[in-house]
Amino acid sequence: MPTQLLVDGHSLLFRAYHALPPLATAAGVPTGALHGFASMLLKVVTEERPDRVVVVFDAPSQTFRHEAFETYKAQREEAPVDFRQQVPLVQEWLQLMAIPVLVIPGYEADDTLGTLATMGQQRGYHTLILSGDRDLLQLVNAGVTVLLTARRGISEIERMDRDAVKQKMGVYPEEIPDLKGLMGDSSDNIPGIPGIGAKTAVALIERYHHIDALYEALEELDNPRWAKLLRDQGALARQYRDLATIVTTVPLDWPEVTEPYQVPDTPALRDFLRRLELHAVAKRLGLETASEPVSADWPTVRERQAPTPEGDRLYYVWWDNKTLWLYDPDEQAYWRTAFDAAAFGGRWIVWDAKSFYRQALASGLPLPPIVHDGEVLAYLLDAEAGSYGLPDVARRYQLPLPTNPLESLLTMARLWPRLERELTEAGLAPLYHDVERPLTAILAGMEHVGVRVDAERLKALGAELDEALVRLEKDIYELAGSTFNINSPAQLGDVLFNRLGLPVVKRTKTGWSTDAETLETLAPLHPVVDKVLQYRQLMKLKGTYVDGLLPLIGPDARIHTTFHQTGTATGRLSSSDPNLQNIPVRVPLGRRIRGVFVPSTGRELLAADYSQIELRILAHLADDEHLRAAFEAGEDIHRRTASEIFGIPWEAVDNVWRSRAKAVNFGIIYGISDFGLARDTGVSRQEAHDYIARYFARYPKLKQYFDQVVETARETGEVRTILGRRRPLPDIRSKNRIKRQYAERMAMNTAIQGSAADLIKAAMVRLQQATGAAGLQSQLILQVHDELIWDAVPEELPTLLELAASHMTRALALSVPLVVEFKRGLTWETMEPIEGTAHHA
Repeated sequence: MPTQLLVDGHSLLFRAYHALPPLATAAGVPTGALHGFASMLLKVVTEERPDRVVVVFDAPSQTFRHEAFETYKAQREEAPVDFRQQVPLVQEWLQLMAIPVLVIPGYEADDTLGTLATMGQQRGYHTLILSGDRDLLQLVNAGVTVLLTARRGISEIERMDRDAVKQKMGVYPEEIPDLKGLMGDSSDNIPGIPGIGAKTAVALIERYHHIDALYEALEELDNPRWAKLLRDQGALARQYRDLATIVTTVPLDWPEVTEPYQVPDTPALRDFLRRLELHAVAKRLGLETASEPVSADWPTVRERQAPTPEGDRLYYVWWDNKTLWLYDPDEQAYWRTAFDAAAFGGRWIVWDAKSFYRQALASGLPLPPIVHDGEVLAYLLDAEAGSYGLPDVARRYQLPLPTNPLESLLTMARLWPRLERELTEAGLAPLYHDVERPLTAILAGMEHVGVRVDAERLKALGAELDEALVRLEKDIYELAGSTFNINSPAQLGDVLFNRLGLPVVKRTKTGWSTDAETLETLAPLHPVVDKVLQYRQLMKLKGTYVDGLLPLIGPDARIHTTFHQTGTATGRLSSSDPNLQNIPVRVPLGRRIRGVFVPSTGRELLAADYSQIELRILAHLADDEHLRAAFEAGEDIHRRTASEIFGIPWEAVDNVWRSRAKAVNFGIIYGISDFGLARDTGVSRQEAHDYIARYFARYPKLKQYFDQVVETARETGEVRTILGRRRPLPDIRSKNRIKRQYAERMAMNTAIQGSAADLIKAAMVRLQQATGAAGLQSQLILQVHDELIWDAVPEELPTLLELAASHMTRALALSVPLVVEFKRGLTWETMEPIEGTAHHA
């Protein structure tokens, strides 16, 4: 009987990652998990000699189980960066090894493995599944054996047949989902039935084999406590069982592979093993690489002791966190030096300029003479690529991956002319030279300075949140009539729909939903629902912005967030560790969190905020005279919209109608549907449909503009902003209606939001140049979408206000006036408007 070997890719890589030390190439590319993965797989291939080998990885998107159970695997933290970096390397190695790799969206790897095992049995194969995941033991039968890797190390593998599963788990393979339905599974965040532990669950399944049979015999149970627990939680037990059951009907094609499997010997595979210094793997494959010379693809260059002393010479520069490497393409020579002022000569082309600037600032050195940043340039050429490290870009341009600093320099020298040529051909050179390239130094300075935090005030706020949570918990239990785990959607659903009898608003594949949208719909029907919404909100605030911020406060009493210049496809900046751009301001306690951010001693905070910038950009792009006229007259645009599309006299527009108009205004920008607008405004879907129709009837050029944006995107495959920033939209011509409609919304949104990003970035560059020329000591510390915040010297405020007003309102030439509003204060929360300082041009 032929044998197929199915490999659980992420599980095997995870085991390898934790089993081996963090190995890396000379260039710093992490390879420890790749080493271990290859070693384990080749060991099994050698010993089992399968006819077919297929490797399955989890898709990055959520699966049907996440839809059915909101907190499914929610406790799992994001994988470490060096682990994620090795996933594409493993997949590249497998491709070169002629081993099919499957990634099926919407399903977990377990489901794909189960389906392949079933398909294999139907085709006469015996299946071996290599994994460290015990969930897969439920697939074991006469035709399926699981090769279970040890929790530690990479050499021990247990061969699990039906009897071995019974000995290890206490139940037979087909009974494992029922077992997990009772006792839960902490690795998947399945809670199980409270009070039913593993020992009890095994005993019950050993006796009754299945949950359904157990529930039919509840009256027979000797232990009345078990009977009560099970009786109260019957629906949950079945839901948890279904979550734990592997699907064996995933829609996929049977992978065609060469039989029997043979390790290929190709130049590409040898080059991969050499570049990633996988000498032990190469030896196991019989493809020795350790003694091979450097590939002929790399030119021969000589090493010098010092650079040629010519101030305007162009150098490629690489820094590996230890040594500064410089390459002179004219002399075909390189040298190594310390990261110090003596090396700061010539003009530099680097990768990730911000890290160079940060190192210089941290060391008290002058900023290096960087003229180009390959990472930023590569981002502008393809904003959808998602990763812009040198190996990532080299791979996309089909160049050999560098394995050491010298090869990194040579790769940069080979890439740069191509990138620069494409930049010019794409019309992106002005955006790069005038905005994005100079912005890197500004962001480095903002990160270096950081934002001062009042730690004691933050701790006091945390204590206040704890007290509020205790009060809410007590209120919820009283209103519900019992105690339960408020954080468990399953237990909450049982309370809402079984005990309190509230209507089920939305169902998932395995039961009811308790997501935020559902709770907001139910809130008018019972007071407990509003309390739960408040509880969730406070829990998030406490976990994210109190418990999350305290460990990030440095010895200088500041938080140093990281700004990501290449992190979004629209061009907007993002921030992380922590994300200071997403602190909720519409919630009172969210605003209180802003109160812990304070200026330096003797300074105050100054904020400059563009007013309704996206609507102003829309008016400019669409050339709509009605919308333009409203902005030119300085009218309240939301009030005007309410009056015109709802047919209400101007003086009769109250806050409710203005709020609805605001939702329409901004919804139009994001391509909102009548369903989405109805949800956001609380009106019927027909009313929302009428609102949108009346809006476009009042502003006909907006509809024409959006139609033109979509049509142009369909023709060119991309969308452009005011400054020419482009976003590829590969799905704009998709035959899949959902993908196509999503791409159309992205086209409409990116044209506006991306142009707003162009504006704020251009303003930041102009302002930094102006404040530097004026010798101001005030420091820009934050950018939050349309707002800039300074740690300001009080005596400099008049000059800073004048410069900000002038440069922010003139950063882009629009056909509508740009308005900037200013605030000042001693905390981010308590800043007050500065009278008479809203400026426009």
